[in-house]
Amino acid sequence: MLLVITLAAAVILGLIRGGKLTNLVKVKLIHPWLIFLSVLFNALLMFLSMYEVALRRPIVMMALLAQYLLLLLFIWCNRHLHFTWIIALGSFLNGLVILLNGGTMPLADISSYIAADAELANQFLISGNLPLYHIIHENTLLWFLGDVIRIPHPFSSFISIGDIILYVGVFLLLQHLIAGTQKKKQPA
Repeated sequence: MLLVITLAAAVILGLIRGGKLTNLVKVKLIHPWLIFLSVLFNALLMFLSMYEVALRRPIVMMALLAQYLLLLLFIWCNRHLHFTWIIALGSFLNGLVILLNGGTMPLADISSYIAADAELANQFLISGNLPLYHIIHENTLLWFLGDVIRIPHPFSSFISIGDIILYVGVFLLLQHLIAGTQKKKQPA
């Protein structure tokens, strides 16, 4: 939900700055299939974990490593675009904390924030059945880079420092692309 709001705000600001949505068509992305593969790995892991498919830790680690390598490779290939370094930093911080914690994102203890009729994903988190996350404990490495920042109602979620940096980068990049690079006319 936060990503959707970030994207909408970027589009609005880009349009306010005199841009057009058609400016997005002019963007030259290098190897866009890399980002689609990265998202596919993420979606597959989330799907399998939500349906309680037993995932062996080495398979999860390989899939996560592939996901982040594809994402960072896409960012590297498209480093010519403004603000990609911010997106890379946020992605790196998220990937680092996940990989150092055995393939799981550290998560603040959410049990006191979740109602009995909460979403299925939150119920899986509380019961420990969502293998891509773990509740922070004494052995958690770099816990402060995990999903520890609470976003209150209506979002009722937790995000990480990496997520914030990533969203800022996406916001800045998208509004910049929509606004376009308008060349100033030379005086006659």
